[in-house]
Amino acid sequence: MPIGRTNSGGKPVVGHVAGDRLRPLDGAPCMLEALSGSTTTSYETIEFHPELPVDWTASLRDCVGFLDHVRNCRKARDVLDELPQPWFDRPAFYFANPASLHSWDAPVTIPPGSTDFDFEFEIAAVLTSGGANLSEDEVAACIGGYVLYCDWSARDVQAEERVMQIGQGKGKDAAVSLGPWILPVSEATMFRRVDGFSFDVSVQINGETVLAKPFTGMDWSFEELVAYASFGAGVHPGDVIASGTLPGGCLLEGSRSPDFRGWLQPGDHVVLDGGPLGTISSRLGAPAPAVPWRRKPLPRA
Repeated sequence: MPIGRTNSGGKPVVGHVAGDRLRPLDGAPCMLEALSGSTTTSYETIEFHPELPVDWTASLRDCVGFLDHVRNCRKARDVLDELPQPWFDRPAFYFANPASLHSWDAPVTIPPGSTDFDFEFEIAAVLTSGGANLSEDEVAACIGGYVLYCDWSARDVQAEERVMQIGQGKGKDAAVSLGPWILPVSEATMFRRVDGFSFDVSVQINGETVLAKPFTGMDWSFEELVAYASFGAGVHPGDVIASGTLPGGCLLEGSRSPDFRGWLQPGDHVVLDGGPLGTISSRLGAPAPAVPWRRKPLPRA
């Protein structure tokens, strides 16, 4: 069964998810202990109204596991040349903001000033152990399970920041949503492929299907992504390593199409269906009024 987390009497409870119920695990273990299989099952059940499926402040690395996503985004910006060689030498990633984590059904507020707001469909590996300079075989023992992951993106802000060539900033800072539970490796094995998962996923916006396809075609496997993340620095229990966006799994890729539906708007209801990973179901809120954050502009050189 998937492993989830909720609150009962103000205390966090971790257990196996069965429909809309949670079967708690003895000893009120933390999520990492549950994923590691070091707990036993209790037969008491409580209603399952999960918040976040994690109970730690994770380090979030969002990778680029699908090069076709990069190609499609470049075409949307009229960049038509071939990908430079570094894209094929190593998997790119950036550090996301753990403080911006949202639960699977929490509303997401569009950042102030953004008009080009987007979702990004991803799946992330959750680590239950770590280490430095890990081989792919060693990484396999570190992954405890997988969780549905949505990287919400302010594309207009991202475009402004891109010229500084320093990485992701406010364009990616506002929100990351996680699915309702973590699918343990033991249960995910039947779906795993070297290039992703065999099950179909989908995205709907206000009931309109904008994505429906298998989660396959990764150029870098989860094991490769985690192994590279460990290179020269190390990974740790509780780290979340995201796959990068499935090709077609965002609005930006089709934003130059004549039938582009437009960017996400306040009030939109976005549902990401990850099959056995559950769903993310978020209603978008209007941006707060922009508050000036600097006293005066810097002089130009």
